[in-house]
Amino acid sequence: MDLAFISDDLGTQNSLLMSPAMWRRHLQPRLKRWCDLVHSYGLKVFFHTDGAAEPLIGGLLECGIDVLNPIQHVCPGMDGASLKAKYGGRVIFHGGVDNQHVLPFGTPDDVRREVCMLRDTLGAGNEGFICCSCHNVQAGTPVENILAMVDQMKQG
Repeated sequence: MDLAFISDDLGTQNSLLMSPAMWRRHLQPRLKRWCDLVHSYGLKVFFHTDGAAEPLIGGLLECGIDVLNPIQHVCPGMDGASLKAKYGGRVIFHGGVDNQHVLPFGTPDDVRREVCMLRDTLGAGNEGFICCSCHNVQAGTPVENILAMVDQMKQG
């Protein structure tokens, strides 16, 4: 085993689910203890939170997360270039490919452009980014779009 997956959605499509102060008071101490425990076993912490969670990313890093998922770049504050500039080198970004609009409803070329944009922002410097769908691939997503995502990721 290489990592432990912790999931605790902190954001909606537009904002946080609670104030940063409330998160720091009630959830951050527990998450810090959880991350410390995981790290004590020599494992990495893979943390999942949907939505516009940027105001809490610094606190998540203080807790010790190693991988942040899913990077919904369409949400406020979650722009890939800004996240990379602010947090790059301190966390691995995981996800990014929009599974609400581009992947299910775009063309294969739209998907390829999305992957290239993410590679150039979150993956700048060719480090600290694992490109994939920002969440589960939804039923009805065209197979051609999934293949375009995988093919473009392989091309680097």
